[in-house]
Amino acid sequence: MASSSDDTQAHRSTGLSSYVRNEHLEYWFAIPALLILLALVIFPMLWSLWTSFTDLNLSVATRNGAFVGLANYADLLTSERFWTTIGNTAYYVGFGVAIEFTLGFAIALFMANYTRGRVTTVLFTLLLLPMMMAPIVAGLIWRLLFQESFGPINYLLGAVGVGQPPWLSSTAMSLNSVLIADIWQWTPFMILILYTGRLSISEDLYEAARIDGADRWFTFRHVTLPQMKGVIAIAILLRAMDAFKFFDKMFVMTGGGPGTSSELATYYNYLLGFDSFSMGKATAMSWLLLLFAVVLANVFLSVLERGEGGDRVV
Repeated sequence: MASSSDDTQAHRSTGLSSYVRNEHLEYWFAIPALLILLALVIFPMLWSLWTSFTDLNLSVATRNGAFVGLANYADLLTSERFWTTIGNTAYYVGFGVAIEFTLGFAIALFMANYTRGRVTTVLFTLLLLPMMMAPIVAGLIWRLLFQESFGPINYLLGAVGVGQPPWLSSTAMSLNSVLIADIWQWTPFMILILYTGRLSISEDLYEAARIDGADRWFTFRHVTLPQMKGVIAIAILLRAMDAFKFFDKMFVMTGGGPGTSSELATYYNYLLGFDSFSMGKATAMSWLLLLFAVVLANVFLSVLERGEGGDRVV
């Protein structure tokens, strides 16, 4: 009997230790992923943060990463060129996303209300083609379209006597020309998200509005917009975050010129790091841009939450 009791106790002890080992087994499986995250994300971010406080410049032998405190940040925040690129970026993101949203919303509502079956499939195929194109390729296409001497746009404008605008060589038009190309490519992104959001609204709501005698404007304001508020916020936020990182089309279309008229913050950041090789200042600018993006995103979300709170009270 004693032997049987000892065996039972040993079995329970073994089962308990096995349970403890198995209970923590998922943490061991997570370690490789955490190590990869640490190596590819956390460490580079910490290294860039440290570098932003140094004078590291790969083209100057004497500037090998000595600590300079906030000097890089101070130089950038007092630089006229830095604020010019920030202004260009704000203009590009603000107007670009607003136009893309307006066009995308209008087209999405039209397709949801008036197209069905194969017509919708064909329209989506045509509309999504620009979005599937590599941004560099899209930039090259629009650089050829906007070419002043032999570009097809100026040829057509000249044929009807309008004139031939200097799309890419004018300080007043260069950034807007890049903006046109970006609107062409990314409006389909808005269409896709907003069209899906519109289809998610129950048709019972629209039927009830029609029975009550509501006109189209009333139905849009009091049914469509409130029901799509979350989808609209996601579409605008995602597109704005992507637009804030814009680089490729501007790089191949204008190279930031003429002068700095179409130079965005990301391109200036690139020049600091890979043209001037001023890694300290380049990483400092990267962190400033990240800070701006986080602040703007939080302001946008806060405004949205207050608006929803007001709607709930009403």
